[in-house]
Amino acid sequence: MSAVNATGLVVVVALVIFMVAALLFPERF
Repeated sequence: MSAVNATGLVVVVALVIFMVAALLFPERF
């Protein structure tokens, strides 16, 4: 697993977590 793939995976996971948090807690955003 290359560093580029690891970085891309981290970015995708962070975006998914942010989207889920925004959907669950819309009053905070």
